[in-house]
Amino acid sequence: MGDEVREAVARASGVMGRDLVPVRELHGGQHARTVLAKGDDSEYVVRAFPDGDQAVAYEAEVLTRLSALGSWVPRLVAYSHEADERPVIVTTRVRGGHPPADLPAPVMARQMATALAAIHQQAGEGLRLAPPAPPTGTHPIVAAAQGVWHRLVTEERVLTHYDFWCGNALWTGAVLTGVIDWSGARLAPRGVDVAWCRQDLVLLGSPAAAEIFLHEYEQAAGVTLPDIRDWDIDAAARAVDAVEDWAPNYRAVGRAELNPSTLRRRLDQWIDHLLDAQR
Repeated sequence: MGDEVREAVARASGVMGRDLVPVRELHGGQHARTVLAKGDDSEYVVRAFPDGDQAVAYEAEVLTRLSALGSWVPRLVAYSHEADERPVIVTTRVRGGHPPADLPAPVMARQMATALAAIHQQAGEGLRLAPPAPPTGTHPIVAAAQGVWHRLVTEERVLTHYDFWCGNALWTGAVLTGVIDWSGARLAPRGVDVAWCRQDLVLLGSPAAAEIFLHEYEQAAGVTLPDIRDWDIDAAARAVDAVEDWAPNYRAVGRAELNPSTLRRRLDQWIDHLLDAQR
């Protein structure tokens, strides 16, 4: 294991006041260095963030709000974000792994929809508000997002994960066992998370699963989202300049076929569909 991994575990050991031993590095995101560690016959997840990053303190606050979700979410163990040392957070390990590559997209969609409906029931008051402003740029989908911004339904805001995609869901076989990486959680309209996950299912190659996800979410949450097509446009506008950069994240969760060109092609097709529906 590299020096950064050992440093992260050493920092976590100091915060916890007990020795932890690194087991292996965990992958899926690029924001934090994430390590599975062991101590006192228990397993922990150690996440070390860049110097000065405030995500640790924020995630610690969010995790305290999620206890009602039980084993679906990590439990906060310890954290430190002092200015002179690299911020680190230690949580319990949520069982499971990234979704199997052969997991049918509709199966994924149904279970993720049920999980998201439960997440949106948790208390989000006091969290950062989002989205703060319409997306910017010159692409036609950005212009469309700016055009629909005024009609997005924002009166009701809930606790949103704000990066709800397959890489932040854990599975044991075909059963969803957890949702991780809560450092970006916001107080935002439901449509933000719903549209982001729908877009992920499209990038995975299944626009049909995106429709299943919407139906199952509305059933589980007991709501309807009449403005979801506008939120789809907003999500696509926020992805349009970055989607190729997501290929390493998909590769890290076992979807190496989602290379930059495939991601671009699928997003462009989705954007064409969204713009055609507007005309």
